[in-house]
Amino acid sequence: MRPKAITIAAGLALAAVVVAGWWGSSPWLGSKPLVSEVDAGPVGESDDSASQDERSEIASAPASSSSDSLRDTEVDGALSLDARGQPVPDRELRRLFDYFLARSGEQSPEAIRSALLGHLQGHSPALGLRSEALATVLAWFDAYVALERDSVAIAQRETEPAAAMARVRALRRERLGQALADSWYAQEERDYDRADARRKLWADRSLDPAERARRLAELDADLDPQQRELQARSAQLDVAMQQSREFERNRTDAGTRFAQREALYGHDAAQRLAELDQRKAQWNDRVRSYAAQRQRVLADVDLSDAQRQQRLSGLMQGFDPNERRRVDALTRNGMLPGQ
Repeated sequence: MRPKAITIAAGLALAAVVVAGWWGSSPWLGSKPLVSEVDAGPVGESDDSASQDERSEIASAPASSSSDSLRDTEVDGALSLDARGQPVPDRELRRLFDYFLARSGEQSPEAIRSALLGHLQGHSPALGLRSEALATVLAWFDAYVALERDSVAIAQRETEPAAAMARVRALRRERLGQALADSWYAQEERDYDRADARRKLWADRSLDPAERARRLAELDADLDPQQRELQARSAQLDVAMQQSREFERNRTDAGTRFAQREALYGHDAAQRLAELDQRKAQWNDRVRSYAAQRQRVLADVDLSDAQRQQRLSGLMQGFDPNERRRVDALTRNGMLPGQ
């Protein structure tokens, strides 16, 4: 039996966000850019046994007033210390790292790390942050950046998502240790597992609608109605993304793509997805053009280092800040056309 087409409203919502899966990094890897070239080994783990009311926390502070994407924003995330003055490697600390990493592609890795250091040092007197604790936080930051960089490389090179996720999970615990990896990634990994299970149920054409609904209800028994709706849309999105990847691999023509999408999602959603196909093709053309121009600049032996850097920076001006971060990640991981 052909799966019932989703509603027009849901289909349009799906079409509107499927492009994020094409243009962004894998959702289970996070969306923040990767900037450090530091390769970090296993990181020591802090004791997180102190109660919440025994912790001190850095308050939010305005970001740098320089011209960048964080101008006029407040710092997201915070560093907490336990009763012994040791930094707590919780999810809020990872949010703090991500906040400063949002400048990737706009500032150098060294400048981003220095900005984080300046923020921490500015709050050190009030917080009682000792030098050894500060060094621990910076070591975690370096390890996190290197880990996220290498995780993106795995996701870009591994054709099977499940295999990529397994490799990334193992890498997280190898680099960070079990306790720190769980603190930063456990909820994200649980969400991935649930979404993956939902995706498989939606993609299983052998299930009739009643059986699929029953299994989905069992999977989501611990969720409230709003969470269940979000999970359902996420699973449908995953199916649409997988279908689009298959279309790309098989070089499926536009007419066949439209017909198959219309059968699953309805006419309006299929039309929106066709438009996104065109936008993706345009993006790929822009990246190919950038890569070719970049290669010519690198090969020009008459340029000084300063001139070469100036021209490379000029090439990036054709992209908006989010696009620059993605192009920067492609470049660092050797994923540009011709690299």
